[in-house]
Parts: sequence; structure tokens; C-alpha cells
Amino acid sequence: MCSGWRCRCRPRRRIALWSAMASVGFVAGDVVAGSPDEEPDPEPRIVMPDESMYSASPQDGGGTVTVHPRAVEAGRPCTLTFTYTCGPKGVEVGGGVLCYVSRFWHWSPPQDQAAQMPAYTTVACSNPGIELSVEIDSSSQTVLARIGGRGLEAGDRITIVYGDTSGGTNPGGLATADRYAERETSFFFRVDGDGDEWFGPIAEQPAFDVRAGEAVRFAAFGPSRVAVGRPFEVRVSALDAANNLAEGFAGELALVYDAATLEVKPPVAIGPSDRGSVGIRLVGRKPGLVRVGIQDPEGKITGAMSNIILLHEPAEERFGLYWGDLQSHGNLSDGTGTPEELYRYARDVAGLDVAAVTEHDHWGYLPLDGSEANWRRVLDATDRFHRDGDFVALYAYEWTNWTYGHQHVLFRRREEARVWSWRDPDSDTPVELWRRLKGADCIAIPHHPGGGPIPTCWKYYDAKLVPVVEMVSVHGVSERMGQPGCIYSPEASGMAQAALGRGYRLGMIGSGDTHDGHPGIGSPGTPAPGLVGIYARELTRDGVFEALRARRVYATNGCRAILRFHSGAVAMGGVLHVEDASAPRRFDIAVVGDGPVAGVTVVKNNADVATLKGDGLIFSERWTDSAPAKSGDYYYVRVAQTDGGWAWSSPIWVEVR
Repeated sequence: MCSGWRCRCRPRRRIALWSAMASVGFVAGDVVAGSPDEEPDPEPRIVMPDESMYSASPQDGGGTVTVHPRAVEAGRPCTLTFTYTCGPKGVEVGGGVLCYVSRFWHWSPPQDQAAQMPAYTTVACSNPGIELSVEIDSSSQTVLARIGGRGLEAGDRITIVYGDTSGGTNPGGLATADRYAERETSFFFRVDGDGDEWFGPIAEQPAFDVRAGEAVRFAAFGPSRVAVGRPFEVRVSALDAANNLAEGFAGELALVYDAATLEVKPPVAIGPSDRGSVGIRLVGRKPGLVRVGIQDPEGKITGAMSNIILLHEPAEERFGLYWGDLQSHGNLSDGTGTPEELYRYARDVAGLDVAAVTEHDHWGYLPLDGSEANWRRVLDATDRFHRDGDFVALYAYEWTNWTYGHQHVLFRRREEARVWSWRDPDSDTPVELWRRLKGADCIAIPHHPGGGPIPTCWKYYDAKLVPVVEMVSVHGVSERMGQPGCIYSPEASGMAQAALGRGYRLGMIGSGDTHDGHPGIGSPGTPAPGLVGIYARELTRDGVFEALRARRVYATNGCRAILRFHSGAVAMGGVLHVEDASAPRRFDIAVVGDGPVAGVTVVKNNADVATLKGDGLIFSERWTDSAPAKSGDYYYVRVAQTDGGWAWSSPIWVEVR
């Protein structure tokens, strides 16, 4: 989205348009690109208006807006009153004030046709000499007050009442608030001051809070692997019916656990200052598989069982297993939650070790490429929450290209973190983006490659900048056509297997792409967000980047299965060098399921070559391929749990010397 908008068509059409915007080829350096003569570029899915021909006048975006009340409850009926006060430069006849009722995500569409129907919206002006022409479009969720008769002068006010009940006489007119809680919610306001159809954003948008409802259930997450004798935490949080963190909850907790295997360190309670989430401290007494159950002593809140935790001998290990969600969106683009809220939810509620807030470069009401303040806020929040050895927060954004596909870009160092926008001619293609990223310590990850909003154009690939691909997200699975849980609007050319078939060496990750403020968990009634299991030497930015580049990672659709896949000393993501092409290759597969393992499928060169049946939580088997080896062969495994959980290892490639 741009910082302003010029209208040249009928108001409802123009506002709707604005809201809607809400084969390996030759090698060029490190970039692999298909020849334009052999493989044409795709057509754009969305064509954005040319903003360069428009310019704002000093009157555009003038004035201020206040909102009352300053807080509403998530998913509950409400009335919000917005008061626009004209600034010193005024608003001329033909100009107007435009309000976007948030489309993110469940606000009632405004309407002015029936006072007894939801979200009845009224507009009035304090100056009786002003003739207001009001247009309310429920489909685009916009309210436009056009100025007529005479212009607005400094101090004149326009009042928009969303969910107007006429003082309580029409209770059916109440609106319903978004069901996802967040601070600093805003209905976005723009002003055309000179009547030329260019609506510029006001300097400070009105902000209010959407508060979580009462706690109805607990959530509990711990590390997947812990050495015996090493203290660790299981994060316990109180959530409302939509998985919002119920920050007002405080109370005692009852734990269910094996006292012979675990020692619990008090206190065991969520205190008033814990804001709804606490870490319960434990120590493993002996090796084994454990879960920790959480119950409400009063029986009012539904209990929870943690993910499976493997307690192992304290022998030194080369790699730790860390869980991450490398993509989430908040209210600085088209999602819910401030950057600070997203990081806190990822760390404290979902119990993640690694997270990234990836607001869009050019999508939403005030995108990153048009707001240095918003980008700085993301970077500041990342610095605030990052702590080596405890929680890794990565500088990141999403390149939201509507021709070649979306990528989230991760930076290791703040001084190199920059928003290269797809709307910038210098970074509007994958090759141009990667050229701009050269020299920076960063990684680009193709997002929902198999379809959904838009598939990835695999004509372009950079082996150094793109070490992994997103196998699964809230949009669905992008492994192959026909896979259970397959992404909507699938296209075979964008699938991960299509990229592997081109000879690209890509590890597999899962990402959330959550827009509900719940990274790592998601919300009831929505597809499960993906996660990435990261085998890193240390829980630092350096350690995470090294693991991603080594492709020592695997994808899940939200389950926290422990997966190992290797051939001798070569782990997933690596290259197996063989001297004798006729010699059998042996692959070891080990799984500790977050639910019972139904089976494990071995995939070779995109073909399912073996299906191994599971029995219980633990699966361990060696599989041998006796067919002659060829350079470029690759193998990965797909794990299915009986509860619908899925996991995909990164491949192991073969090179014959």
C-alpha cells in the first residue's frame, strides 16, 4: 500500500480496489535462472496502481482523530466513536474523510441501512453549514464522508459512530469486535484536503485495545529434548476461547507428572504479575519420555498436556533441537498484535526458541516501505526480545511480490537489515532482490510456494541466499500435488518437489504465517501453522543461521515430533559422497512422535519408494537402497502421525566420486 490514494473512479469501486490491495537454466553468478526464451515469466496475480503520478497537497492527511472507548473485549458487542477534528489547513468542498474499519480480521462490516442490524454506523458534522455526503461500503468496510456546501475549517468535527445504538434504544445496532486480542488496534483514517481524490493518511492513527476474554483453557509447552539433571521450563499459559493470552488470569496450578522421573521446583502458579503466563521449573531425574499435565484445582479451566519431552543422558551432544516459527504478521501490516506482543506470545505462550516478525514490505494500510518508524519498531522489538541461549529473535520482513511469489527475508545483523520492496524497480524481481541482498548476512525463504495466494516461480533460484523452502504453513502443504492438507489453489510448478526436481538443494521448514497474533499455535477452527525443527550448535543467531544454511532442519505442520534422518555421519541437509555407485546406501530414521506414529515414507527423487509402518510414539529403523547410485539422487522422509501430525526431513543428496 502507498502512503496516499488518488480516486478517479466511482467511490465504491475505488475504495474496494484500495482494500483489495489491503528445467535448470543458465547460471549467472550464484543465481540460477531459466532462459526467457525457454521459460516465460508468470503473469502478475495483482496489478497495483501506479502511485508515481500522484502527489499529496499540504491539506491531505490533515487533522486528528480520537476514539472512545479505548478498549473493547475480543469477540464481544461494542460501540466505537471516532471524532475527526479538522486541522488548520481545512478540507475543501469535494474533499473528504475516509475511515477503514479494520479488515483484520473479524470486525463487523459497517452499514447504514438498518438501525437494528449489526454495525449500524452513523456520521455527523459539528458545523450545520456542512453538507455531508456519506458512502458506507460493507464489502470494503469503508466509511467515506464527502464535504459539500462549504469546506471544513479548523476545529470542525466529523463524528463516526460504529455500532450506533442511539443511546441504547437500538441494541441490535452494536458491532462485534475482532475475536483476536491486541494492543494498539486502529481503524485507519485518510483525508483528501483539496478535493483532488488523493487521500493521505493522518499523522497519528487512533488506537485502542482489544482485550482477551476470560481464560477457558491452559496451554503447556516445553523443550523436546533435555539432558537429565539440567533444569528446564514448561511454559504454562491461560488462554481464552480464541487462544488469546488471558493476561488478567492468576491462580494456582495442579501438575500431573511422574515424580520418579521429574522434580518440580516451586512455585506452581500464575501470579498477578505474570500476565497470564509462567514458566514451571523442572529437572529430569532419569532418562525417558515424559509429558507434564496442567490442571485447574478449581476445575473451572480446561487442563492441558505438554508436548512430549525426551530426557536423555547428559553426555555432550553436538546439536540441540530448537523450535521456531520464522514468519508471523501483526498490526503493522495485515495481522493482529504489536511486534512486542508477537514475540512474547512466541516465546512465553508457544514456548518457541526462535521467531521472526515478518511484516509486509508493501501490503496493509501503512506498509514498511512507507514507514521508517514501523520498520524501526520491528527492529527495536527484535533487539528487546533476543537473548542468546534463551530466545533468538531475527530481523525480518516479507517480500510480497505478486508475480514471482513471496519470500521472507531474514537478517543476522541489524545494521544490514533493510526493506527492499517489491514495489521498488531496483528489487521488483527475485534476481534484483538477491542482487540488493548481496553482501548482507541474510537468508531468503520462498513462502507458500505451491500456491495459495501465489506460487513461487522456480525459474529463479540463488543457491547461497535460498538454502531452505517452506514445506507447510497455515495455507497448507506445498510438498506435491494431492498431498493430504495440500495448499489451496495448488500449482504443480511451485511445489517443493518441483524445485528439488530442478536440481535445487533446499532444506525443508515449516512456518506459521499467522495473522491472528498467535505464532507457533494459531487459533481454533483455523489450519495449523507450520513449525521448523532446528538442529543448531547453539541457541544464537549465528547458530540458527548456520543450521539453516546447512539445511539441518525439518518441517512439521505444528506437531512437535522429534525427527532424525542420517546416513552414517551425514545428517539431513547434507551430501553423501560415495566411492562405489553399486554399494548399498543405508539411512537411519528415528522418530519420537508428538502422537502415535502411523508410518514413515522414504522419498527418493520425488518418488515414494518405501512405506514403513509405525507402532506407538517411538519409531526407529534402518532403510537400505541397493539400486545403483547416481550423482544428484536425493532422499527425504515424510512422517505421519495418527492424530494428523506431519513432519518432513530435509533431503540427503548423493554425489558419486
